[in-house]
Amino acid sequence: LNRAAPGTLLNVVPQLEEELSVEDVDIRVLAISVLGEMFGEKGHTLAKRYEATWTAWKGRRADAAAAVRVEWVERAVALYQQQPQLARELNADVAAKLSDVDERVRVAACRSLGQLEMGTAVQGALGDDVVSALGERCKDRRAAVRAEAIVALATLYSQVVGELEQSTTVRRKWGGIPSTIFELRYINDPDIDSKVESIMTGAILNFAKIRDDREKCRRLLLVFDSLTPKAQNGFFSYMRRQRDAILMADTFLELCERSGDDAAVEQQQRALAAKLSAFFPDRVKLESSLAQLAGLRDNDVYAGLRQTMDVRSDIKTVRKCQKSALKRLASLAPNLLDTTAPLWKCAGLTTINRVLVPYLIENASASRQGPFHGAAVTLLNYTVEVFPEMLELSKDELFAVEGLQARDASAVEERLKLMVQFAKAVPNAVPRSTDLENRLAALVRSGTVAQAKRAAFVVTQMSGAADLCAALTGDVVDCLDDAKLERRAPAFAALSRFALHAPAAYATYAERISQFLVQMALTDAEAEANMDAGDAEWEAREQLSDMGLARVYA
Repeated sequence: LNRAAPGTLLNVVPQLEEELSVEDVDIRVLAISVLGEMFGEKGHTLAKRYEATWTAWKGRRADAAAAVRVEWVERAVALYQQQPQLARELNADVAAKLSDVDERVRVAACRSLGQLEMGTAVQGALGDDVVSALGERCKDRRAAVRAEAIVALATLYSQVVGELEQSTTVRRKWGGIPSTIFELRYINDPDIDSKVESIMTGAILNFAKIRDDREKCRRLLLVFDSLTPKAQNGFFSYMRRQRDAILMADTFLELCERSGDDAAVEQQQRALAAKLSAFFPDRVKLESSLAQLAGLRDNDVYAGLRQTMDVRSDIKTVRKCQKSALKRLASLAPNLLDTTAPLWKCAGLTTINRVLVPYLIENASASRQGPFHGAAVTLLNYTVEVFPEMLELSKDELFAVEGLQARDASAVEERLKLMVQFAKAVPNAVPRSTDLENRLAALVRSGTVAQAKRAAFVVTQMSGAADLCAALTGDVVDCLDDAKLERRAPAFAALSRFALHAPAAYATYAERISQFLVQMALTDAEAEANMDAGDAEWEAREQLSDMGLARVYA
């Protein structure tokens, strides 16, 4: 009737207003529902024509009955979709309901917000205080509220993430959501951690809607670049948690593949199941489910699940194997699906994956002025620490000579730093090529301190490069007598790497180097004067003079 002939309700609306304050809770709930739906009718301005009724309806937000407040907040949030301009008046009230004393009201508020479709009008109507209050509910003391809040916040973000690069306004208002979510890691609650892991690749990164791997990498960098330092540490902590879970789960499934009636193997399985379960909520149920999983003795399930956590699997393979393995598991033991789901979501390599590494290297090799250069460098540095095998699969891109030929000296230093980290994490995996050897040799001879030091280390990690190490050590030593002051520090930095990691090459020139150190560096009068000139007890390496650096490496 309100849609067809609103004028006929002239006497009805005041009666509905009266029913907002009757004693019967069910009547009040019904009145809230009917009036809320009427206020939300598009094309009508019922709230303006009946201001007293609108005010009375808003007043029910503080109703003594939780059922009424639940109905009110659901209808109020729906107005953001139906009447965005009118809903602006409700921002403070909706934010307050997100902190309501009753858990049911908080759950209803979070769930309703998560159901909004984020058009431009809705984005403009939702107040910053509502978004902030929703973020706070992610840390609610009640698990049901936390779960709804995390999903709601991530769902809202998934609808606007495509606009972050183009709109400063959107980025300012919504760009902080990933930080809010990843900072939850500091709470160290298994329930929260599992919920975050379940929405990380889905709602936050939204990889399912992106087919191109380059664009997936760009989305990862966009999200990571928006994180606060605290949130970045939270993201890295989730990576470490995933690595630890993968190591244990893979070992557990491997034992399942070869288990029989061996008591020792079964004991190992039980021990691993207990450790794995501690990572997740419902520890007792998960431990029991893993024991049942081991008892299935179905190698197809085990092999499929192991492939989802294999660093050699791309994202498509991970999803395909996950789907087929869980489908088979559902046919064998459907009761195990829900209890073990958090484990497979955590261990599946769908966030950091080998197919993204080449594009991370590409962005890290770009100019420092590139939009995601810093984020790519940071992610790569941490990936080589947590999942070095992924970089091994892309080592041709990592050790490409082009990355060491940039005009920006700091860019070359960053690439060399990544090479050094990789060489330390994966011994004997540094590739050899004539072009790479020539470029590294040039950096040892004429690069900056950091370039010479790191290039020398990379050379020492090349299999079969003993002759090159000896030749470079000899070149550096031969040039010491003629080297200018500014070249002493790079020379000593390179020699320090050869001394530690290529002792056979260094030994040939050890006596000459020792004599030079004593004569030209350790007793250099100018050096002594420079060292005594300052009043500071401690001086940062970056602030040391060329002579100071030379003395340090000497």
